[in-house]
Amino acid sequence: MQHWSSQLNRYLRVGQRRVEGWLDPFSARYIAELIFLLRESGRFGPCAEIGVHHGRLFILLHLASEDLSVAIDVFGNQHLNTDRSGRGDRKRFLENLVRWGGDPSRVAIIQKSSLEVAPEEILSAAGPISVFSVDGGHTAECALNDLKLAEATLHPGGVVVLDDFFNEVWPEVCVGAVQYFISGGRLKPFAVTPNKILLCDPDYNAFYRTTLRDRLRLYHDKDAELFGSPVSIMGVRRYGTFGLLKRRVAASPAGPLLKQLKTMFWRLA
Repeated sequence: MQHWSSQLNRYLRVGQRRVEGWLDPFSARYIAELIFLLRESGRFGPCAEIGVHHGRLFILLHLASEDLSVAIDVFGNQHLNTDRSGRGDRKRFLENLVRWGGDPSRVAIIQKSSLEVAPEEILSAAGPISVFSVDGGHTAECALNDLKLAEATLHPGGVVVLDDFFNEVWPEVCVGAVQYFISGGRLKPFAVTPNKILLCDPDYNAFYRTTLRDRLRLYHDKDAELFGSPVSIMGVRRYGTFGLLKRRVAASPAGPLLKQLKTMFWRLA
């Protein structure tokens, strides 16, 4: 990850594994590459997350941004956490943020249920959001509400990262997302990574999907379709060192020749 500051590199290599939460290392890498692509294209600005917990993904977003980041969580108001999905801790979150090089003065904390947050509250705090992580309440009502909230505050060309869509323990997230898609939600999927689906305006689907697929081609599992939208399945299959080496060779200039030789060998065998 030579694109990044030493701070962010350190967090990707070490820090995000030491902050309590649920974030697959490949999904972290994919999101980091997405942010770099947004910066290259001049579309990267404020980030936001619903469901910060102890900051595992939020810190990554914050370290990559030079703008204000918005953290939305009930934190200590656990009576608002009706489905008991996670247990955010504001003190621990801020400690983790500082420990890994974050700047609390660039964080706007909204401590309440996202069901009570209006789009204007986010926009007035930070402006349009470039990357919006949705990992809050895991009921259908919360998932639907949070996707609508993210859509209403997203910068043109921005991306929403939805957590737990395929998680068997939280099926209502899938229900809420389906309700969003079939009720006319503007955003559509373009990628699936471990425990995440990434959404954007359809006009940007091909750009994000193909560019990130090419940059992380060793981890490209397959192409598929989700809710009528083409998606890349990335990093879901697990490969050891030998498996990744085979993929690296296959992706090299010698790959097609080796494939032909392999085919000839099996025909002669």
